[in-house]
Amino acid sequence: MRVALLCDVDQRIYHVGDEAIATATTLELRRRGHQVLRISREEGYGPAGPAPEPRARTLVFPWPIPERAAFLRGVRAALDPAGAARGSADTPAGRQTLALREALRDVDALVIGGGGSLNSRYGWLLDERLATALVARSVGVPVILSGQSLGPWLTLEDRERVRELLQLSSLVGLRDELSTAIARELVPDHPAVRTIVDDAFGLQLPAATRDRVSITLAADADPLEPETADRVLAALLDAIAAATGLPLEMVPHMAEPDGTGIDVDRHARVAALMRTPVSLRPLQSDVEAATHAASSRVVVTTRFHPAVFGLAGGAAVLALPTNRYGLTRLGGVLDSAGLDDAVVPLADLWNPVRDAADVDRIAQVAERLAAEERDPAAREDRRARAEAQRVAHRSWWDHVETVLQTGGDEASQPPQVLPLARPRRTVEHAPVLSAPADAPAVSIITRTKDRPEFLDRAVQDVLSQTRRDWELIVVDDAGRPGAAQTVLDRHARELAGRARVLRREESTGMEAASNAGVRQARAGLIVIHDDDDTWHPTFLQETLAHLEAHPEADAVITQVLAVTERAADGGMVEDEHHVLWPHLQGAHLVDYVRINRHVPICMVYRRAVHERIGPFREDLPVVGDYAFHLQLLQHGRIDTIPKALAQWRLRPSAEGDASNSMFAGAATHREYDARLREAELQRWVAENGLGLPMFITHALREENEELRRELAGLREQMQRIDERSARLEHRTEVALGVVRRVRGRAEGLSRIARRIVPDLRRG
Repeated sequence: MRVALLCDVDQRIYHVGDEAIATATTLELRRRGHQVLRISREEGYGPAGPAPEPRARTLVFPWPIPERAAFLRGVRAALDPAGAARGSADTPAGRQTLALREALRDVDALVIGGGGSLNSRYGWLLDERLATALVARSVGVPVILSGQSLGPWLTLEDRERVRELLQLSSLVGLRDELSTAIARELVPDHPAVRTIVDDAFGLQLPAATRDRVSITLAADADPLEPETADRVLAALLDAIAAATGLPLEMVPHMAEPDGTGIDVDRHARVAALMRTPVSLRPLQSDVEAATHAASSRVVVTTRFHPAVFGLAGGAAVLALPTNRYGLTRLGGVLDSAGLDDAVVPLADLWNPVRDAADVDRIAQVAERLAAEERDPAAREDRRARAEAQRVAHRSWWDHVETVLQTGGDEASQPPQVLPLARPRRTVEHAPVLSAPADAPAVSIITRTKDRPEFLDRAVQDVLSQTRRDWELIVVDDAGRPGAAQTVLDRHARELAGRARVLRREESTGMEAASNAGVRQARAGLIVIHDDDDTWHPTFLQETLAHLEAHPEADAVITQVLAVTERAADGGMVEDEHHVLWPHLQGAHLVDYVRINRHVPICMVYRRAVHERIGPFREDLPVVGDYAFHLQLLQHGRIDTIPKALAQWRLRPSAEGDASNSMFAGAATHREYDARLREAELQRWVAENGLGLPMFITHALREENEELRRELAGLREQMQRIDERSARLEHRTEVALGVVRRVRGRAEGLSRIARRIVPDLRRG
């Protein structure tokens, strides 16, 4: 049989993990006698040499959301006979689609391999896989999806694309339980969705016998600042070297075509900060890099596939995911092996107050890793788990072979391929950033009403926080029954019991919704996270750490990034952003009296504040947060973190449910702002009389009149300057005209002279 294989290979930037998946899958198919047609970018081939033949060019989607949505429409149109008749084949999408369809006419099946996880972070790869499956099915070729991860970040639009891809696939193998949960929620009736091991387990890798620590650090440390992450990693690697006594070798898994950049540069920066000598290895082929990791006694990585290779060799693995994407993928592969205690998020090792490594926790992690590596029983346990993974891999590909032989007709009920060889181990490092759901450090209150797309984004935003000891209270302010709960159910596995819906049968304003949430809160800290706003992933970690270090502060705010966004084909698009009040130093009442200087999304405050100043004022809809801020500044202390860690999202052109209250209810804002100021003025006058307000009003009027006179004088001066400038410009133009005429006459005389002089010489 001839099988087409789509993986993220033959790209200009060499990526060991993606290449390893393709290499292992190709080996599995060829072992069973199949010919392989690799579908690839055909851009470059890295240290492994030229790409194997034969191959076909993949569909290349643009990155921007509207453009990739348009490209996908172009693919669909080119596959539609009616669309082709209307000229859609002559578009870039149409030409690529028809070329790929011709290449797939001669294959018996399409296997879409792992890498390029199907999520909104890499949405163009999701669309590439969906479009390739559409092309294959258009010529009657069955599709097998193997070794993929779904999510975790998926917009509602991209969820529908994933759903369609799953429906097009006869057989679906997903490499972690979260991905499987997402798939079963999207296609509950699909007969052939299973959790499998990563396809790279098909490489024949050696056992972990070499006395060394193999280290791979991705260039991207998001959301930590690169310098911060480098310092934390350097401190950790020094501690691991001291605890294990093993030499350290850094092995890049991604680099530019000339072997520099990306991981290579990251390794050099971290090594320069370390006290311990470390060997910096160059970029190698996928098999060489995989062999290095598998044969090492210890593997430390922020990347996914070095952990896979370490598992395959039975090494002691320490996975250091940097964000939600990495946590679900690295946590998923190690959790599937029963080794969830091998995952320590990098942010757990960071002290945000000092912006430095947390040396105590680093020492704890390093000592535990060293003990794991030295323990003979632990070594044997890891070998047994590695063998279980290899058995699971063979079982999966045996079933793939059955499906290939039957043309996809017998894809139902593949075997469950992940029986654990040993019981799951207990997490021992117990990071304080992951407190149990019944002991949250902060209560997040999200007010929402009939905006499921925004609520879904808000829930995923909370799930992306590097600090995870929170509870989420979604206040459904008399929206459609069950709508808010549906969003939480969609993310139930990740939420792990930390979120609940508080439904209000009647909406009486945003402040009333906030108060309802506060009454249900269990934590000592509160933050209002409206459904349409977002945070930087370290927002909670940095604000909570500040309040823990400064018990005298009642609240802390961060700078705010105002983000203008709009709905477009395929999802929300950001147009521009800027920092609000960038020069504001601290939160002071004198600044707030004139105008509210921050929005709820950027402030965490102590719940005890309500005991002193009362709840949010429900008689002041839309400005209740401003009144609360004024009261807090009069009776407490608000600290500031001078970093834009909160995003206030604005949609000036939106209408209906998608609009912002400050735009849709601008008149209401003005009215209640005036009522707030009037009430405060009346209270002052009742106690102190009209004297001071009248004096201030008179002084301001006189000052304004003086400013008007000065402005009028300046305008007169500017007018005179403009008139003089115009006269000067006219004179300059006249002079230039004279110069041009003189130059023209001179050039004419010169031409005459050039004709006459030779005649005079001959005469």
